[in-house]
Amino acid sequence: MISYVSAALLALIGLTRLMTVRTGPKHLVTFFLSMAAGLAVSAEATVRLLGDDLLPRLVTNALQLLAMRALVQLVRSTRSPEKPTALWPIVLCWALMVLCYLDFAPHRFEAGTPGFQWRWSIVTYQIVLTTYAISCLVMFTRTLARSAAGRPRGTFRTGLRILVCAAFATIGWVLFSGLPSLWLEITDLADLDFMPRARLLGLCAMVLWVLGGLFTTWDGALRLVRAWRGIRAVTPLWKELVAAHPQIALPVRHDIEFTLYRRVIEIRDGLLALRAHVPPHLGDWLRTPVDEPTRAAAELAAALVMREAGRSWPLHPAGPEEAHPSMRDESAWLSAVSSAFTHSLVVREVRERAMADVG
Repeated sequence: MISYVSAALLALIGLTRLMTVRTGPKHLVTFFLSMAAGLAVSAEATVRLLGDDLLPRLVTNALQLLAMRALVQLVRSTRSPEKPTALWPIVLCWALMVLCYLDFAPHRFEAGTPGFQWRWSIVTYQIVLTTYAISCLVMFTRTLARSAAGRPRGTFRTGLRILVCAAFATIGWVLFSGLPSLWLEITDLADLDFMPRARLLGLCAMVLWVLGGLFTTWDGALRLVRAWRGIRAVTPLWKELVAAHPQIALPVRHDIEFTLYRRVIEIRDGLLALRAHVPPHLGDWLRTPVDEPTRAAAELAAALVMREAGRSWPLHPAGPEEAHPSMRDESAWLSAVSSAFTHSLVVREVRERAMADVG
């Protein structure tokens, strides 16, 4: 069960990163999804279901090498100019592992005996697996440690440091689980006792990867949630303005954060286009003092009515506007305007007065 839960968390982190990073390299996505698939395949329940422990181990090791290659790709993508990662080393490793598997698989019933443990194909398999994984992890760990040292304090740097610890734990796990012939020879462990211990070390390493991944993706996930809530908040206002001025609509892109940014720009363009239709006597229709978002929503409601009636007034020099230095502040302001435009009784009364004025 622990293996499946860890696999599900790793897959969730990978899918979250896939949604967060719509363009550009997906190396971390490949890493997390490969490790998740490897954990699911190597789980005890999966092995019992398949009735064979050698084939799941081969598939798991192949997925682990793919995850290690993704780490190398991630490291090289940070260099300028970016250095491509050759494909032939991992393909060669996979081919050697398959050849070794074809040699020792027919002798699976000899597993646990010294003859099987030191069979040339078993030893070659272990050396290939361990060498490739360790070399990838060492390169990744050095780069990640330097990156974490140069980051400001926050959840992202904490996540990077946890990932460094996860990489060191994974190196230890690979050295232990990747060389069972050596450890069975120099320790008193039986073959049946070795795999549970190796799996436990692997799960500890995966817990660190999960924690590091959660910390590093936390900011991105929060940005997505904020952007989605911002889009929902400004959508009523955006629909009214696009209906009045279809030309303000920008090309569609399937990116949540960019969609919010695009809608904020379109709303601002629509508000500017309607300024000439705002009645100069609108202040007389406001019986009580209102806050700025409600006044802006009332001006928009009156301007839409006057535009439909074909009435406009000369533009006067605009007064100083409230500064919204960040996208979050701008989105919050327009969300308040959108809420007032949809629900405020004051805005409803101004709309009715404007309709009566043109009627």
